[in-house]
Amino acid sequence: MDKKTILIIDDVKFNIRAAQDVLGEEYKVIGALSAEAGMKVLSHTIPDLILLDIIMPETDGHQVLKILKGTPRYMHIPVIFLTADSNYETEVEGFNEGIVDYITKPFVADVLKKRIQTQIELAEYQRSMEDKVREKIAELEDMYDLLAVSFAALTEYRDSITGGHLKNTSIYFKAFIEHLAESDGYKDQLNPSIVAKAIRSAPLHDVGKIAINDSVLQKPGALSDQEFERIKLHSVIGGELFSFIGQRVSDKEFADIAYVICRYHHEKWDGTGYPEGLSGKDIPLLARIMSIVDVYDALTSERPYKKALSHEKSMSMIAERSSTDFDPGLVNEFLNISPKIEECLKAKEDGAESERYFKLPKHIFEDVNDIHQLTRS
Repeated sequence: MDKKTILIIDDVKFNIRAAQDVLGEEYKVIGALSAEAGMKVLSHTIPDLILLDIIMPETDGHQVLKILKGTPRYMHIPVIFLTADSNYETEVEGFNEGIVDYITKPFVADVLKKRIQTQIELAEYQRSMEDKVREKIAELEDMYDLLAVSFAALTEYRDSITGGHLKNTSIYFKAFIEHLAESDGYKDQLNPSIVAKAIRSAPLHDVGKIAINDSVLQKPGALSDQEFERIKLHSVIGGELFSFIGQRVSDKEFADIAYVICRYHHEKWDGTGYPEGLSGKDIPLLARIMSIVDVYDALTSERPYKKALSHEKSMSMIAERSSTDFDPGLVNEFLNISPKIEECLKAKEDGAESERYFKLPKHIFEDVNDIHQLTRS
C-alpha cells in the first residue's frame, strides 16, 4: 500500500527533520523551507495533508493558508498549523481561516502521529461522501433529463404530423446554446446552470400541444384562421404548466426557464409574434434562441404539405428574416456555426436516433386499432 504524502512547510530545517524522523516510517514526508518552495511542490504533488508553520519570513502561514483555501486544486487538502505560537487568538484565527487542527512545538511524537492519522482519515471519509453525493446528483440529473425527453416524446405522438420535431430541435438548441455560452456577447447571461436547464427544457417547448384537439393538431392541410388561433394556445398552455410547477418545486430556476421557452418561443423580433406580441429584447433570450432552431427544423423537415428544404436554403431564409422574425445578433451567431448545425441535420437524415428518446413500440398502436375496431362492432 502506497504511503500517504505529508508536506511540511517550515523555515527551520531542524523542524522539518524532526517531523521526518517521527513520521518517515508511516508517511512520505516532503519538506519545504519557505512558502514559495511549498507552492512549487504543490505545483506537481498534491499531498494528503500539510503541516504549516505560521511564523515565516516574506510569506507567513496565514498568507499561505489563504492561497490554499482560495485555490480549487488545493482547497480540500487538510492543513494543520504546527507552530511555536501558542496564543489562543492565533489558534482561533487559524480555525476561522480553515485549518483542521493546531499543534504547538515542541510536539509530542505520538500525539502528532495520531492527529495526522485522524485528519487524513476524516479527509478521506469526506471525499468518499462527496463522491457519493456527486454520483447521486448525477443520477438524479440524468433521470430528470430522461423524464423530460420522454414526456416530450409522448407529446409528440399526439402531433404525428411533425414527427421528430422535439428531438431534432433539442439537438440544434444544444449545439447553439453551448456555442453562445462561450461567446463574448452571451456568456455572461448563460452560466452553466442556465445552459443545462435550458437544454433539459428544450424538448418540452411544445408540451402545450398535448391539450390541443386532434382535429386541429393532426390536420394534414392548411389551418383555418380559427384553427390557427387554437394552435397558438399551445404556447400559453405550456407556459401555464410550468408556472404551476414553479409554485410547487424547489428548483424554481428550471421551471422559470421552461416557462419562458414554452410561452415565448413564437414571439418575433418585430413584435408580430404570439402570444403577447413582445418585440426585441423584451423577448427572453432563451426564447429567442429557441425560435431560431424551431424554425430551422421546420424548414429542413418534410411535412404532408411541403418538402424539406436544404440546409443552405434554410439558413438563407433565416438570414432573410433577421430583424423581422429573429434577433439579428443571434442570427449572426447561428450562421457562424452553420457547419455544426449541418452536422446535426446530417445525423438526423442518416437516421441516427438517440437512445435517450422514448419510442412506443409499434404493436401498441396495432393493439389500439384493434380495440377501436372492437368498440365499433
